[in-house]
Amino acid sequence: MDYHKHNKSCCCCNHGMQGKPGPQGPRGPQGEPGQGVRPSYFNAVMQGGFQDVIPEGDVNFLLAVQSGDFSFSPNTAEIVVNTEGIYRIDYSLLIRPGTGLLNIAYAVAINGLENPLSFFGTYSDEQSGSQRTELTGMFITPIAAGSTVVLRNKSSTADYLAGTGIDHQAVNHASILLQRIA
Repeated sequence: MDYHKHNKSCCCCNHGMQGKPGPQGPRGPQGEPGQGVRPSYFNAVMQGGFQDVIPEGDVNFLLAVQSGDFSFSPNTAEIVVNTEGIYRIDYSLLIRPGTGLLNIAYAVAINGLENPLSFFGTYSDEQSGSQRTELTGMFITPIAAGSTVVLRNKSSTADYLAGTGIDHQAVNHASILLQRIA
């Protein structure tokens, strides 16, 4: 009989039944952190004053704070995203009626195409010319590196964005925030 091919103890091998496991050893050191998502953000506003936005026209922004992953020229509409990822986009507009009627719709266009998740609007009749309505929108979308992003008027009429006349303060009449979340 060949003693090396069996499961029983023999005189020349240490084959035998496995014993009970011993106590757990001490915890090892923590591993290196994963790459994760590097924070990336772009925040722009148009403060004070007025801005007329024609149908299919894009909203201009003046002041911006950003992480460096974006390209933007003040007093323009186009934001270039330099880092690919999944982004949350929020926008807000302060709109004053010219005739008492507000029939408003806006969307975010990426590379010229409006994202269907970005369409937000409001309707109001018989508002005075001194009142303001705030329109907000938010959504999440993938954006490729090198893409352009604009906020576009999808209304059939021009909109009058007004950032003055509120308690003698110049307030933001347009804002947009892009945050990379993945």
